[in-house]
Amino acid sequence: MKRKDVLPKFAPLFTAAVIVIVWAGLSLAVNEEIILPSPVKVAEEFALLFTSGEFYAGYFSTLLRSLIAFAASFLLAFAAAAGARKSRVFTRVVMTVLPLVRALPTVAVALLLVLWTSSRAAAVIVTMLVVFPTLYTNAENALSRITRDMAEMCRVYRIPFRTKLLKIYLPAAAPSAVLAAGAGLSLNVKLMVAAEVIAAAARGIGPQLNADKINFETAHMLALVLAVVLTGIAIELAARALSRAMVKRYAYV
Repeated sequence: MKRKDVLPKFAPLFTAAVIVIVWAGLSLAVNEEIILPSPVKVAEEFALLFTSGEFYAGYFSTLLRSLIAFAASFLLAFAAAAGARKSRVFTRVVMTVLPLVRALPTVAVALLLVLWTSSRAAAVIVTMLVVFPTLYTNAENALSRITRDMAEMCRVYRIPFRTKLLKIYLPAAAPSAVLAAGAGLSLNVKLMVAAEVIAAAARGIGPQLNADKINFETAHMLALVLAVVLTGIAIELAARALSRAMVKRYAYV
């Protein structure tokens, strides 16, 4: 294997090692666990998370809310992107709404939603609003794989809807859509934790982070953050693997 092929594969590990070394050095310099615990201490707390029923309850509550918010945003984004491809009027409507959604102050919206709904619903709605513009852009990119020539060919040759969907449209759009879903769900999990903190949800990773802040349990807080980060990375890696598998699978369709 050539050197230029090896280096990119080990670059993430090298970067992670550098981050840990710098972190350990800063921890030694500060010499105060409350401010910056060592990587070893955080690793110990991370291992202990998996012996705690409270962690599992909070983790899966956050994950469930993230999935609900993501599913709603994902479907809405693809519906909006599909509508924009069909109608110029709809495109203008979407292009008017998107800047408004992006400009909404997240904290203020979360606090208002807590008054109008509940803390759990507020966290889900805020996450949906924040992630929707990104998912819409990704949906546009995925649907752009379905060219007008493809649509015209299907119309001219009167290809049945099932064949058109499974043999033409799905192979063209699915790999990009899966990548978009992976990135969107990963972002959703991180945003959900932040929304839970703001909305003071009853159960989840966010409330556990709030409790750690109050009790000055910095190592436990960083362990929870690490769990969220690793979850996001795992989701994106799984989406990339599935997207590559789809590209290979549809290459033979």
